[in-house]
Amino acid sequence: MVEGAIAGLAGGGAYAALGLCLTLMFRLVRVVNFAQVAIGVIGVYTMAVAAEHGWPYGLAALAGLLAAVLVAAALGWVMGKWFGEAGTDQRSAISIAFLVGLLAASYLAFGTHPRRMPGEFGGSLFTVDGITITQASAVCVLGTVVVAGAAWLVLARTVLGLRLRALSERPTTAELHAIPSRRLGVGMWAVTGLLSAAVLLVVAPQQTSDQTSLALMAIPACTAALVGGFRSLGLTVAGGLGLGALQGALAHVGELAQYRDAVPFLAILAILIWSQRREVWDAAR
Repeated sequence: MVEGAIAGLAGGGAYAALGLCLTLMFRLVRVVNFAQVAIGVIGVYTMAVAAEHGWPYGLAALAGLLAAVLVAAALGWVMGKWFGEAGTDQRSAISIAFLVGLLAASYLAFGTHPRRMPGEFGGSLFTVDGITITQASAVCVLGTVVVAGAAWLVLARTVLGLRLRALSERPTTAELHAIPSRRLGVGMWAVTGLLSAAVLLVVAPQQTSDQTSLALMAIPACTAALVGGFRSLGLTVAGGLGLGALQGALAHVGELAQYRDAVPFLAILAILIWSQRREVWDAAR
């Protein structure tokens, strides 16, 4: 089970990184972006097509990242232009429409069959006491910690972070102080789109790479973000890594392996029930 938990850290790091994107979007742009992973799917499939046409991996990866940034920025512009005054619930519902639209566009552009995903992180990094640490696991875990730390530093220590927090907490006041709300919003969409594509570039070659399966990584990512209450970057990282480790451990238990994919749903249900415990108890009294 320990080996399985270690192996699950690659997925856990991906969940944590994608959860960080969701948390930042919720905190700073007031949207639970259900299309977050679908943006990354566009990027990783662009990379795969470029590689099939003979592009070197580095150039193909850059093309995929650029495609994700452009798509994310376009969606951010649409959200800011036409739904800038909408509430968080409405903006989150609109992101579901973005998700469906991106998947449809992906199937039209890239076809319905999974593609072979070239990757640079498929081998093992080192082995300790018979437990193998893969390159993908190390990159995902370390990358997630670095991203979380960088995000905290930007938000807490820079003028840009101050403007982003002001835009989230007091949007009207921020606009009165000439803070460019639309440009900052588009920038946040673009940055998180870049991160989503980067995560999938690492993990997609290690798993089933059809568009729908990759897009469904939004569910464990939401679980990680829920652990942090869509506020705490540290708890989001811990939630994602813990979820991945748990799924990896269950995969090595014969009678429980078939239930590993249900863990994110059960975790979401448990968190939501726990978050409403006071209201339920108060009503019961």
